[in-house]
Amino acid sequence: MTDVERADPRATAQVGKAPGVASRVLRPIGYWCLAWVWVGIWLVGVLLAPGSIAYVYFDDEIQLGSVLSESSVFALVLLVIVMVPLLAAVMGPGAMFWVPTMAWPLAILCFTYAFRGLRPSYANEPLSYTTQAPRGTTLGPPTIGTVALSLKPVRRSRFTDTVMKWYMAGWDLHMEIFLAALPAGLGWLCFFGWASRDISEPVRQGLLIAGCVLVLVSAVLVTRAVRVLFKQWRPE
Repeated sequence: MTDVERADPRATAQVGKAPGVASRVLRPIGYWCLAWVWVGIWLVGVLLAPGSIAYVYFDDEIQLGSVLSESSVFALVLLVIVMVPLLAAVMGPGAMFWVPTMAWPLAILCFTYAFRGLRPSYANEPLSYTTQAPRGTTLGPPTIGTVALSLKPVRRSRFTDTVMKWYMAGWDLHMEIFLAALPAGLGWLCFFGWASRDISEPVRQGLLIAGCVLVLVSAVLVTRAVRVLFKQWRPE
């Protein structure tokens, strides 16, 4: 089907009247600039995990082994019970999956709208619209009412449908993805320990191997979880 054949009448009803002359001229620029904002957020998400490991690796003042050896038993127990699960959850599902996946689909959509805004066939209609999602169904802090989901395409295509599925993967809360990405968070902790040079070499090599295995396990599990959810989700 073409984009015209897949135009969503509900979206057309929500976005209202056709854009004015000034809007038609400025919106490609606006979408283009907004796309690069989301690219920047995506880069931060992608670089957060490896960047923190690189920082520890190249900073000689960080001595993780010495800190652990000088810590009390209570501090070590607290580290294992509280900090390890917390950091695994933040760096695995959070930093390695949700933050990048929240950003890059929106960047792609903005680039798409920027190019559509240059085409005469899109001149007399809005390019994107916003819907409301029930609270608790998307990432972010608690809200009183519904959550706005912006930049949804007025004209759907097979390409935008695929991007919208990734959009939903990044903004919807799903325990399947959380659990699947959790081993990657543990892998990040292993890499973090490997990056500290004051730990004995055999232990460092063991942590490196364990980290690689855990990240690969997460990659397989996340791929399976996303495939299952993609069969259930609809761009509407």
